[in-house]
Amino acid sequence: MDNSFKDKKIVIMGLGLYEGGSGVAAAEFFAKQKARVLITDLRSKDELSSQIRKLKKYKNIKYILGSHREEDFKNCDIVIKNPAVPKDSKYLKIAEKNNVPIHNDWSIFLTQKDNFLVAVTGTRGKSTTATLIYELLKKKLKIHLCGNIGVSPLAIISKIKKEDVLMAELSSWLLHNFKIVKKSPNISVITNLMPDHLDKYKSLKEYYNDKKNIFKYQKKDDILILNKDNKETKKLAKEAKSDIFWFSEKALSKKEKGVFLKENNVYFQDKLRIIKVVNIKKTKLQGEHNKQNILAALCVACILNIKKSDLQKVVNDFSGVKNRLEFLRELRGVKFYNDTTATSPDASIVALKTLSKDFNKTKNIILLAGGSDKKLDYKEFAKYIKRYTKSIILFNGDATEKIKKELRKIKYKNILAEVDNMEDAVSEALKNSKKEDVVLLSPGAASFGVFKNEFDRGDKFRAAVKKVI
Repeated sequence: MDNSFKDKKIVIMGLGLYEGGSGVAAAEFFAKQKARVLITDLRSKDELSSQIRKLKKYKNIKYILGSHREEDFKNCDIVIKNPAVPKDSKYLKIAEKNNVPIHNDWSIFLTQKDNFLVAVTGTRGKSTTATLIYELLKKKLKIHLCGNIGVSPLAIISKIKKEDVLMAELSSWLLHNFKIVKKSPNISVITNLMPDHLDKYKSLKEYYNDKKNIFKYQKKDDILILNKDNKETKKLAKEAKSDIFWFSEKALSKKEKGVFLKENNVYFQDKLRIIKVVNIKKTKLQGEHNKQNILAALCVACILNIKKSDLQKVVNDFSGVKNRLEFLRELRGVKFYNDTTATSPDASIVALKTLSKDFNKTKNIILLAGGSDKKLDYKEFAKYIKRYTKSIILFNGDATEKIKKELRKIKYKNILAEVDNMEDAVSEALKNSKKEDVVLLSPGAASFGVFKNEFDRGDKFRAAVKKVI
């Protein structure tokens, strides 16, 4: 590994709230490299206590908490930007003006390692697809799962050997800095593109441009896997230099390569052959949207020549990812589902459609929703709330005000309560539930204000449901 960071002044902007996340992992990485590390974060020492505790053994880490100082961004060698830091931050502009390079954990990692990299991005389905690919490949390959899934590559860099494969989930924030190192994964998957994060991006075009970094620097013999059923991803093929494979729920044309679905059977085709790969009838993954996640994952596995018998077993056994339509328990005939990572209306609409269809009922869902706004439109979400829910409980926030406004327009009157904590939300749901109902946490909004982040929201829901007797 390169030791060129020794004695360099590294400013980490935003330690973050995840102990295995990019801020903590970057701090530990640079501290071990004997750099002079300064962590600057707007949060207080108390708010970051568990992360600071993890780093306390490193004497070459200093902290500026509760504020940022301009001078720290002028007099340093590298700034490491946490994904939550706004791109237009005045402190980043100060760094740029002073010719200080701005990196994230992934752009640093890519300067240190050159392993074969498979990566997934998209607006929806990233975590499920990335995790399923990992499960499909791990029997044949020595593979590490990391990225937006909750593990920074810098946290595992010492364990990664030259021949190992990396499987990464990459958000737009992580992909933003790939342009610095001008690298893209060897195999890239884009699940779909939809409106999101308009609180952080000036336009959809800017958001999509960050997503495009997953293939922008690919070479001719690299592979890009695209969703043929999503209008935005279909457009990307003409921009790619790499070899294109598709996944679709419909048959592909004879000239196209990839996987498609026919009567629950998945077929892989290239220019030479069409072969039946697996049957997905027995999958435990709920919802029509997961068919596309399965197809995307199987496309990677087929390209890498994983045995069909191994693929079928994984497809049958894989039950999904924590926090994504996660079944928690059944109590007195009421089922509880945790879909906290549904931070946009589109994602929550999918959850409502999935559970209503799977249980062959309508009006049996008590929905826990709302929170902070990402400058998204809630008109369609309101229509689906009216169609599929018996009632709704809302968390305080500016997105909640937009949801209420749309619900008033369509005369939906079943708002049970507006709450500022998870215990009250679960208590209110239980009071108003009966046998065969579903209590669904699928907020359609970000979590900030009431919760630290969406994972904290999911953890609190899981704990509150577990407590109920």
